Amino acid sequence: MYDKILNNDYYHLLLNSFKDSDLNHSLLPISQFNRINLSFIKKAISKKNGFDIIIKFPKHYDSMLDEFYANLYLYIANFQFNENYINTNFEVGELLVRKIGKKNRRYKVVEIKKQQFILLEQKKESLKDFNGPATLYVDRENIIKEFVPIKRPLKKESLNNFLELFSSLNKLDKNKDYFPTKFDSITVLVGSKRIFDNFRNTSILEANLYNSIPCYYLTRDGKDSDTLGIEPLLYFVPSYNIAYQYIIQNKIQVSNIVLLNDGFDELQQIISDQSIYCFRILGICTTPIEEKLNNIKYWEWHKEEINLIKSL
Repeated sequence: MYDKILNNDYYHLLLNSFKDSDLNHSLLPISQFNRINLSFIKKAISKKNGFDIIIKFPKHYDSMLDEFYANLYLYIANFQFNENYINTNFEVGELLVRKIGKKNRRYKVVEIKKQQFILLEQKKESLKDFNGPATLYVDRENIIKEFVPIKRPLKKESLNNFLELFSSLNKLDKNKDYFPTKFDSITVLVGSKRIFDNFRNTSILEANLYNSIPCYYLTRDGKDSDTLGIEPLLYFVPSYNIAYQYIIQNKIQVSNIVLLNDGFDELQQIISDQSIYCFRILGICTTPIEEKLNNIKYWEWHKEEINLIKSL
């Protein structure tokens, strides 16, 4: 009976008001229903009029939920990419790789002058290599165009995936424009390992979501594994407590805490810490929230509403 009293005009208006055709630039499949949800997230993390929000999905919509997780992961990553676009400082001792070219040669910054960087190629000495490591002298104006800093050795395809994805999202020239790989602020996602591993199965451009976005996964013991070898835009953790111990207490600036159907039992602690660390709280869940808090907006979907929106 519930579906017969739904107001079709209201949901037409909702679609027209909240769907945004530019979200993720159509790099991932997304339904009209999830365009609305992603538009909620876009408004929530807005600098001017942002707010905390929890969106409740009905149970047994797993495929739609997985679609939303993937789009949310991509959208939040690109949000953080742009938040950090101003950090162009390179330091002595950093490892760099060239953005262009097939060979993935690593260089260390050994000296910085006013108008020039001096780089030393990082390579093992070999009896067949009589020349030894190369020294490069790179003009300051070209260093951010030609090189990106890395944390660990990475495969060339990983760097290419990163450059291809964020150039497509932001209309950048990967051979000329600056790409930040050092991030002063990040987002923490709290969820199951299944959700994180599922990003390997989400194709995007010529790669997949997992190996295109720099993200660290932290275990319950605080051990980390990273997807690319670049400093992370995102951290993925099994609980908020892990994030607090190994990220927040290490004075890493967190922009958003995103709960992916997990971590709601820690919500009171998250809200308490929010007053100190000033992060945004975003939540996606399939179980009812027993106690709603006044400072968080809630949106609860019913299956009849979803079915109606799918038919519009």
